[in-house]
Amino acid sequence: MPGGLGWFYGARPGMPVLSVNGRSVTAGDIDAAPRGPVVQIEMMGSGGNILRMEMTYPAMSRSPMKFSLWAIGAMFALLGSAVVLRRPDLAAARMFWVFAGFVAVALAVGPSAGGPAPYWARILQGISLIGIGQSFLPFVSAITRGPTDSRHPSLTFMFAGVGLFLGASYGVSLLATPSLYAVVRPAVLLFVSASVLGGFTVLLVEAVRRRSALGQIQARLLLWGTALSIVPFAGLSLMPKVLGRSSLLPDHITVLALGVMPASFAYAILQHQLLGIRRLVHRGMVYGVATLALLVLLAISMVVIEPLAGRAGRSGNLRLLNVAILVGGIALFLPLRRGAWWLVDNLIYRDVVDYQTALETVHRNILVSDRTIMVGETIAKQLAQVLRLESAIVLPGTGDGARQPIAKAGPRADDVLQRLSPQLEASARAPDSRGVIDLRWESDSFLLVNLELSGRCLGRILLGPKEGGEVFLAEEKGFVATLSPLLALAIDKSQLAEELRALNQRLVRAAEDERARMAGDIHDGPLQKAMALMLDLPKGAEGRASMARQLASELREICSRLRPAVLDDLGLAAALEWLLEGVSRQSSMVTRLSLHDVDEDERFPADTELALFRVTQEATNNAMKHSHGTRIDVSLSRQARRVGIEVRDDGVGFSPDFDSKEGFGLSGMRERIVQVNGSFEIRSAPGVGTTVVAAVPLP
Repeated sequence: MPGGLGWFYGARPGMPVLSVNGRSVTAGDIDAAPRGPVVQIEMMGSGGNILRMEMTYPAMSRSPMKFSLWAIGAMFALLGSAVVLRRPDLAAARMFWVFAGFVAVALAVGPSAGGPAPYWARILQGISLIGIGQSFLPFVSAITRGPTDSRHPSLTFMFAGVGLFLGASYGVSLLATPSLYAVVRPAVLLFVSASVLGGFTVLLVEAVRRRSALGQIQARLLLWGTALSIVPFAGLSLMPKVLGRSSLLPDHITVLALGVMPASFAYAILQHQLLGIRRLVHRGMVYGVATLALLVLLAISMVVIEPLAGRAGRSGNLRLLNVAILVGGIALFLPLRRGAWWLVDNLIYRDVVDYQTALETVHRNILVSDRTIMVGETIAKQLAQVLRLESAIVLPGTGDGARQPIAKAGPRADDVLQRLSPQLEASARAPDSRGVIDLRWESDSFLLVNLELSGRCLGRILLGPKEGGEVFLAEEKGFVATLSPLLALAIDKSQLAEELRALNQRLVRAAEDERARMAGDIHDGPLQKAMALMLDLPKGAEGRASMARQLASELREICSRLRPAVLDDLGLAAALEWLLEGVSRQSSMVTRLSLHDVDEDERFPADTELALFRVTQEATNNAMKHSHGTRIDVSLSRQARRVGIEVRDDGVGFSPDFDSKEGFGLSGMRERIVQVNGSFEIRSAPGVGTTVVAAVPLP
């Protein structure tokens, strides 16, 4: 046949075989002729001449070399499959898969095609060589150019067209016109050589001109890996043999050189993220290998058990016994597969999660705060920790109009948010964007979780990638789907609490505005009239003058309590001094103000000053009315980015559970501090006095 060694000796289809290894044969017993490492054949030529041919099984047909070729072919096949599974969206990954598949086929049939062999071996080898030429240059071009380069499809289609034409020509030479092979053979060699040389040229140019250091490293790895693999095989072994000369390299060196290409590609992927792949093998592939190994073990076990059980039983029950063995193997498969996967999780990955405990932990932690930002931060941190994520981002709901994330956790959160913004916006507009949605970016997997409650989308959580580029397991997706209603409820609760706080804050501001208006009205009205009355009184009306002065003083005190001007003009420290002076005048209690890391004239945000002043005012009023004590100590301090107030008396105190009652204005004090994102605490017990502590964060 075309391409066989006999062809190069001048043998053509239809020529009769006279002898094999000196033994005369006929057409019917050629296959039964004696053979050895050397095969000598005599044929009758078309012109009546005798053609004598001597063929030997070359080195690559021997077992060690044969298995070496098969092993390297398996390397290409596994690498190509892993790449296309990790990046099915990338044209370069698909082209590499095609190229690796053709190389694997060529190496697999190489030992059979190296000597006298069935016709199918030569056919497969010829087709695989055409496929290698058809896919190599398009693959190299795709891997070194941008994903939007318009030359990818045109180059791929052009080489595909040439490959189909050469394949069709090769088929015609096999089936109809053997003489055509004399033209097809050099055309195939030229096509493969042009593809390989073109790939070398592209890699060389890219290795020199690439601007990024990472791009240069990737191109150089591919260049050297391809050169060290292809040049020894094609240039120093195959081409000399085609030209009728012996190989310039030993066959084992040529075979070992072929393994450099998949090794260099794998290194470029694992160390330099070629094709955007950070990890070749994910857990699903390992599960697949474990399942395949289990099937092989079950098959071997059934093959071993069947004859043993047949000899032990009666021959009449042999068919029933075979059915029982088959049913037993099928019944054992699922539990054994779960066991095999459990071994993979515990021995290889060691990241088994107790989802029940994780669910309880997340649920408990998200209920600690009623602020949306803090709830979002808790959700992001907890999910990143439980699922071992490099990024977890909590986004606002689709109807909120906000684009900024509520919270994020993980070292790659910013990068992921930037890269996946278009996909997130597209998924938000999609009509079926509900539940848990799978997303991909390069070789990484993501989960987009929609937090829905009563038909409203309260937020979205973007989870992933996982550490090491792993894919999400079905159990992890189920865990997230189970947890999402609880997370939606927590966000809804925090949003309602924030709306309530905003409403209370508006009410407090309205009350403060009303206080300021009333103070202004009293100052501009009754107080001015009292002053005028005091000035207009005739001499000798000392009683009425004293009453007028007392009225003016009380009106000034009311104005100050409604809205102390000293707070707006001089700040919190001065306002507290004024307040305590008033307490000393109105009662017999001793007061003292102490400042810690705070200057007397230091100013804080207006809302912070007002909240701390009102809390102190309410606490001192409570101390005067209810404590029956002799002393009030007020401390104003700053710690890092917080300012705090502490009001302590030495009165009778009260029971802590009295906090639930509405007396003493405790809820009002707490609400004022909560409105400025602060913390509020009351410490008291019967007989030990009362301490009110409030702290507010500073911007």
